[in-house]
Amino acid sequence: MNSPTLNPDLIHRARQSDPQALSTIYEIYAPKIYRYIYYRVGDAELARDLQSDVFLRMLEGIARYEDRGWSISAWLYRIAHDRTIDTLRRHERTHTIPLDAWVEEGEDQHDALELNAERTALLRAMCQLSPNQVQVLRLRYSYDLSIQETARQMGRSQGSIKSLQHRAQQNLARLMRHELGEVSGEGYSFV
Repeated sequence: MNSPTLNPDLIHRARQSDPQALSTIYEIYAPKIYRYIYYRVGDAELARDLQSDVFLRMLEGIARYEDRGWSISAWLYRIAHDRTIDTLRRHERTHTIPLDAWVEEGEDQHDALELNAERTALLRAMCQLSPNQVQVLRLRYSYDLSIQETARQMGRSQGSIKSLQHRAQQNLARLMRHELGEVSGEGYSFV
């Protein structure tokens, strides 16, 4: 699913504080911004708070917004990125597994723990990628942006995005094998 291109008139009306235009922008981007933030913070309540903050900042700054070749979505994602990074810097977050997950027996709990181990390994592996590699993977797979949209968001050519994505996928697969203690070359690929 690609992001819709907003009508320039809608942006103009939003800059004039038209409630309907602002509401339309919110309806289009709020779920995407939430997913972007939630993926980074892993806490639904915090993600909702940050999502609200992003749109509050949008309301405060929309009159000054100028399309300089960057879409309004790029502007919103930049606000979301900055707010998320600020919050993560202020709060050291730790990931915990409830003790009852370790105590209960059964196939479902075993599968859940295995999935949790893979998620933890994925998070650790992602932390070892370069910031650009992480960003290209998130934009392409978490937010389902096209190569063209990703190139626009990152300010790069489509060819460099394809190359960056390929290297990121190879590195991530290698790091996942290492994190999970697998020595064979098989097991994980990200496409």
